[in-house]
Amino acid sequence: MSIDSPNNILLGSKRYQGAPDIDMSEKVVLEQTSHEEVEYERTIDISLAQIFDDERQTSEVFRPTTKFNFVFKNVYYGTSNFQPFYNYFYYVDLVESAQQSLCIQPPVWYGYPQYDEFDFIRTDNNKNGYTSGTPNHKTFINKSASTYNWTQYISYAFENDYNKLLYCSDPEYVTNWNWNAGDGIPFYISNVTSDSIVFKCPMKHGLIVGEYVKLSFNYNGTDVFAVSGLGDGGSGSDEYIFSIDNIGFIGTTFNIGVTGNLKRVINPTNETETTSKYYIRRHKIITVSDDAVLVNSGYEQSIFNKKTQLEKVLSGGTPLQILTPPTCPRTSVLEGSQNYTLSFNRDIDISGILDNQKRPVSELFFTTIWKGYYGWTNRLKEGHYFNSYLDGAVPNFWWNTANPGSDSTIPFSTYNTNYPGVFPQFVYTQDLTSGDTIDGDYCEWNDFEQLERVVSRKIHKITFNQNHFATNPLLPNTNKYGYYYFPLSPLTIKVYSDYIEEGDPNQVTNIPTYAFYSNASNGFRWRDIYPYGYVDTNDLGVDYPFTNGTHYPFKTTIFRLYSEGTGVQDITQIPDPTTDECE
Repeated sequence: MSIDSPNNILLGSKRYQGAPDIDMSEKVVLEQTSHEEVEYERTIDISLAQIFDDERQTSEVFRPTTKFNFVFKNVYYGTSNFQPFYNYFYYVDLVESAQQSLCIQPPVWYGYPQYDEFDFIRTDNNKNGYTSGTPNHKTFINKSASTYNWTQYISYAFENDYNKLLYCSDPEYVTNWNWNAGDGIPFYISNVTSDSIVFKCPMKHGLIVGEYVKLSFNYNGTDVFAVSGLGDGGSGSDEYIFSIDNIGFIGTTFNIGVTGNLKRVINPTNETETTSKYYIRRHKIITVSDDAVLVNSGYEQSIFNKKTQLEKVLSGGTPLQILTPPTCPRTSVLEGSQNYTLSFNRDIDISGILDNQKRPVSELFFTTIWKGYYGWTNRLKEGHYFNSYLDGAVPNFWWNTANPGSDSTIPFSTYNTNYPGVFPQFVYTQDLTSGDTIDGDYCEWNDFEQLERVVSRKIHKITFNQNHFATNPLLPNTNKYGYYYFPLSPLTIKVYSDYIEEGDPNQVTNIPTYAFYSNASNGFRWRDIYPYGYVDTNDLGVDYPFTNGTHYPFKTTIFRLYSEGTGVQDITQIPDPTTDECE
């Protein structure tokens, strides 16, 4: 340390005559010119933001939540010989039924199953003779209110089934297909002109002009053809109709009505690597029904009003004194409007779990399964969205009880009612457990572009057990109208980038294990996983809350029951614009 000052300090009397002598001081500047060396430094600056982000990026633990907007229109009414059922109908033609009951024994009452038979959380725990009292149909246990009708799980896609037998029909051309999932998308030739061959598919083909299709048959040894056009001018037809150039094909290969299957090809000079694969995406359940926590979503209601009616009992001693079988007035509910929130009471740890393409899992699925414990319905049926079309005015053959191919792979059970003397047994879907597998959507995957596309979503169908609740008598009992729903609702937890990385393994490090090796380019192709919190300019990415080492993803799910044969599920379509010489 040193003091460097050029100034001299003088007494005041020495400066000029009469100046007083006073105490004076000068500020001394201390400069440290040496630093003591510390052998072991123990203190460093810490960035809390960096620590938070490091923990966020390495965490594989999730607590998924969704809000269910349950949309349902109660459309099927009928009759029942089972007293606990018809005692609690939402009645139609009540006076007429009461009049008939004077001369018809047992009486015939017409009505709808009440909303509690479909709701996510039942509230009918005090219906004497039905859910309580002696005898009753089934005694209501309050803690099971949210699992009597539906059960909720988390699942993920874990493998592909290329050999699943599928069936589809096209009512317009009375065309049917039976094919294995790996064969590709079915089609028929709908039109042939001098310029083009037009193909129609019963599901979205996923093609664009400039790509190619590989057909299940060939013309003079060629089975790959360029896509030259999409659609036929109708609204939305681009997704289902495509054409190839007619270069003078002769013979019957491309006649109208010819059917087959196609696969999408990006580049015919690299057909092996750029041809799409088709399969059923299979799911593995990773929770049990008791893990699900389903509660009312506060005071939130859907946009649809609750529909109720008062079932009356008249007085005065007339023959129509009793207008309801239970002989007491009550309010019945046809449709409700409550929304629900679903969460899980356990963490979902995806560490080391790979999806059906052997990549880190990027989607979890809220999986909703119809249980139907109160026995109004048959064994659950399943198919895909392309099976939802009607054959004329009736459900297509796929849903017929004589077709075991549409029987759900989820086991079912039966039970006897508490009410005496009622047979046959009542049917319900068994609960799933962790590790169980179920079929999912019909999908397309292309190795070269590293993208997966859902071709047709998985659906489940609910039909009424005609032994206990007889609906429309115009249809055969083996193939009745019913409700269908989408059981799998995806929740994105990671996002793969919208661009493809390419790398030579001899020059690039950190190539992911899921990368695809292209022999054509002698390198790997893959899509990186975006870090949590990053959202690109195309709005790709996830930015969910993260705290205490856990991600908290959330989404809103519109869960809808679609009814067959009534038209109520159809959204009003805007007609194509009129085209004339004035436009």
